[in-house]
Amino acid sequence: MSTIEIRKTSITDLDTDAVVNAANDGLWAGSGVCGAIFSAAGYSKLREACQRIGHCDTGSAVITPGFDLKAKYIIHAVGPVYKDGRHGEPELLYSAYYRSLELALESGCGSIGFPLLSAGVFGYPLRGAWSQALSACRDFLDKHSDASLQIVFAVLQDSILKLGREMLRSDASRYKIAERGDWKALEMPKAHGSFILHRELSPRQTAALRKGNIPQGMEDKWFFFMEGDTLFAHRSWTGFCIFRIDFRPDGDHFVTVNRDPEQYSSKSVDEDVKTLNSLLDWWTQTPYDHYNEWLSETYDALKKGGE
Repeated sequence: MSTIEIRKTSITDLDTDAVVNAANDGLWAGSGVCGAIFSAAGYSKLREACQRIGHCDTGSAVITPGFDLKAKYIIHAVGPVYKDGRHGEPELLYSAYYRSLELALESGCGSIGFPLLSAGVFGYPLRGAWSQALSACRDFLDKHSDASLQIVFAVLQDSILKLGREMLRSDASRYKIAERGDWKALEMPKAHGSFILHRELSPRQTAALRKGNIPQGMEDKWFFFMEGDTLFAHRSWTGFCIFRIDFRPDGDHFVTVNRDPEQYSSKSVDEDVKTLNSLLDWWTQTPYDHYNEWLSETYDALKKGGE
């Protein structure tokens, strides 16, 4: 499963298989990210490797060993110097990211760390820089849906971190694995019951569940995430856990269900099974574009059942 995340950290501290250097077309040592990578990797060794390559076109990337970095490889991506946005800058920036991802996949990498290319001394506006970065990653992962690639952006400034996470979060359920801390997630209340749910899940369905769902707004009615082989489903506007599913290899899954009538009302275990199977059908199969509409309909049905 592929993921995208943004961390507040130095790119030289990442333990990804590859890190991306914000390079210039001559591949010489520069300042900022470039200078930090040359210093951490071993200046002389990296300079010699870059000199052997000699040049990289703007919008493209080349690869060298990581030398003294934790990363096995350094991918040197050349983003554009920003003029006015009408001289091919968006296309060139997008291309630099995409080619870097291609090199990572061709080299057998399972993870790659990026800085925000061209957003430093090259002067690319931050929102536009994030837009091209995330678009290139999104398109690459969509095209290579069978690949499993962890993409990490390393930034140091809080303002850049905040903007990037806001833009990433707008499609977070596709590109970030949901975690408990992403939402107010209250534990199961004392009033609860349990039952066995028999259901076979394909690897693709399991992968979809492991991504979870982070609500995009208060109109979204569910937040769910997995920890190990356990799925927790919460009503997003309160955070109360409604279903806990402990998945078992034999297909007989142990379910704990919220029995607090203010949170969830059911007349029988058969109704629980029907409701949960309906949820799982959509969580594992429904296109995201239709997701919010269904969530609203499901909540209305559940609410009506409790009245």
